[in-house]
Amino acid sequence: MKEWYNARELAGLPGMPGTERRVRSKAQREKWQSRKRARGKGYEYHLSSLPMETRAHLALQQLPKTPVEEAVSEAAQKALDEQRQEGMRKWMALPGGHPKRHRARARLWVLQACEAYQQQLGMPGRRGVDAFCQALVTGEVAVPEEHRPWLPHRRGLVSLNSATVYRWRQRHDRQGLWGLTDGYGNRRGTGKIDTNLELQQIVLGCLLRYPHITGKKIKAFLAAEYPHLDIVSEAGIRRFINRWKSENAQLWTYLTNPDRWKNVYLVAHGSHYDGIERLNQLWEMDSTPADWMLKDGRHCVIGVIDLYSRRLKFRVSKTSKAAAVCLTFRDAVLDWGVPEAVRTDNGKDYVSEHFDTVLRELRIDHQLCLPFASEQKGTIERAMRTLSHGLLDLLPGFIGHNVAERKEIEARKSFAQRVMDPNEVIEVSLTAEELQAKIDDWCEHIYARNPHQGLDGRTPFELAAGQPVRRISDPHALDLLLLEVAGTRTVGKKGIRFEHHHYTAPELVPYIGREVRLRRDPDDLGRLYVYSEEGFLCIAECDRLLGLSPAEKAAAARAVQKRLMSEQKAALKGALNAVHKNPAEAILEHRKRQSGKVTAFPAPSEPYSTPALDEAARARQAAAGQAAPDTQAEVIDYAAFRDEFEQHNQNVLEEVDLRKIHAHWLRVEARIEAGETVSEEERLGLEGYKASGQYQSQQEFFEAFGLTAEDF
Repeated sequence: MKEWYNARELAGLPGMPGTERRVRSKAQREKWQSRKRARGKGYEYHLSSLPMETRAHLALQQLPKTPVEEAVSEAAQKALDEQRQEGMRKWMALPGGHPKRHRARARLWVLQACEAYQQQLGMPGRRGVDAFCQALVTGEVAVPEEHRPWLPHRRGLVSLNSATVYRWRQRHDRQGLWGLTDGYGNRRGTGKIDTNLELQQIVLGCLLRYPHITGKKIKAFLAAEYPHLDIVSEAGIRRFINRWKSENAQLWTYLTNPDRWKNVYLVAHGSHYDGIERLNQLWEMDSTPADWMLKDGRHCVIGVIDLYSRRLKFRVSKTSKAAAVCLTFRDAVLDWGVPEAVRTDNGKDYVSEHFDTVLRELRIDHQLCLPFASEQKGTIERAMRTLSHGLLDLLPGFIGHNVAERKEIEARKSFAQRVMDPNEVIEVSLTAEELQAKIDDWCEHIYARNPHQGLDGRTPFELAAGQPVRRISDPHALDLLLLEVAGTRTVGKKGIRFEHHHYTAPELVPYIGREVRLRRDPDDLGRLYVYSEEGFLCIAECDRLLGLSPAEKAAAARAVQKRLMSEQKAALKGALNAVHKNPAEAILEHRKRQSGKVTAFPAPSEPYSTPALDEAARARQAAAGQAAPDTQAEVIDYAAFRDEFEQHNQNVLEEVDLRKIHAHWLRVEARIEAGETVSEEERLGLEGYKASGQYQSQQEFFEAFGLTAEDF
């Protein structure tokens, strides 16, 4: 029995990959017993290293056959070879860039990827093929962009099943690549636009740049700008466009209607409510222009929803300003309790200092959605749509959800005005208060009492009943906190200047020159609520706006200021008595004591002399009865001493620098061994340093004295 097989002989056998390259990779990965081939390049692999399925197949092949089996086998093999050769001739006859070539290569990639996926999972049978098809559909296995258009699609996504894969495998085994092309009679993908890449690009370019362009206009454009490509009829262009839109529905929706693409195609694995386990854990807030023209003008609706119970609350407001958002938030807090977190978009009314300060001071987490990612607060947006379609379009004054509905309603009204009795009373819009009352009734008596599928058939009212909540005991304190933020001001000698008026209070005297935070009540312009870093400070009043007596308030403020200064001066009396000596004298004596303990090292100097100085020295020594010294010799001796001293200092400094350099490279080497990232310059520098003699000498010095990099 044959014991050694090369990669070509093993490719495609049961339990083996379909290509020689993958067989070699598998052998290297699993460390098969191998040897060099006696003839030709490459290796041969021993039978004992092969998978059991492959060994069984090889054993059956080498059993002796009867004459009849031998004849049948030879005839079948001959017919199969002829079929493969015919398929190869047909394949080679296809022109380059033909759609059949692209389609066959895409299907061949599927077969190879499926085989690799089965080997990775260890599931060679039907289960492995089913798992691969599912991974392909979900996107776990990424399809190369050049193959994606040529694979089966369903609703804009690649769609494949195991039966198709098995059919492709069988056809590939019989006819090679030709077996993976479309069969006779299937002319799809063989039109003039499909087979002419330049024409296809121009048609698609017109479609993508002008989504509403017609086949007639594309035909005229080709005739005007590309007469050599004007080879297709208007109907052919129209068929190609319709088929391309159908096969690329997701891409077409993404390019032309991103909002609809998010609603229909955007991956939504998991649940928006994952991690929501308790009441008031997370609220979502949003504002939308209501499709209503009320008596007092067009209004918007601000909504808030609790993700756990799905309770809803809306507020009709003239505009969606921070003040209106805070009022909506106040109503929900007083009715439902204080939430743990609030999620909003990046609208200016939700990221304003006013609303953000309210949440921060209530210690509520403010979660902001990513820009243009409205799906992150999809619950409140769906609730807005539920309100719009569940209540608003049934009430008087509705002007339509979109332009088409609006035109239809306007046309219906104009027709009614023409045919009805002129004395007939026409139904008019509601006021904001009337609309608010109807929305409140709908939220309380209809929405909150209806079973919700997402709540397992329970109602928001049932889910919220009996649950513990955090409540604010003093609603007036919440009202004060929700006042409009007026910014910060520095307290001056005349008080706080705000909007061309001065606001004063005796409590502001200690804070003159310091910055404070302000809140204001829009209905009470004469008062400001002042906060310091420690908390609430006082209520500052404007005498002119409130009609108070400035003289009385000034006298009271001066009295407070004098009392404050006296108290602070008395508190500093002990500090004044603690100084018993003049600071200048104390500093001078301290410096004299310090300078007496330190002797300066002789500084290097150079001898300086002139002939006049030399002669003067000789005259002084002669007068003293001393012999004149050899001045030149003394200078030379001193210069030698100085040079020797400076050389010693230089050697010491160089030795210290060398040790610091060695410690630096030791630290770089430790970072590399710890797996940290170092720059390419540091890595190359370390290799060059370790190859030098300086590294060896310094390493011996460090080891001899037990030094480490941390010592330098």
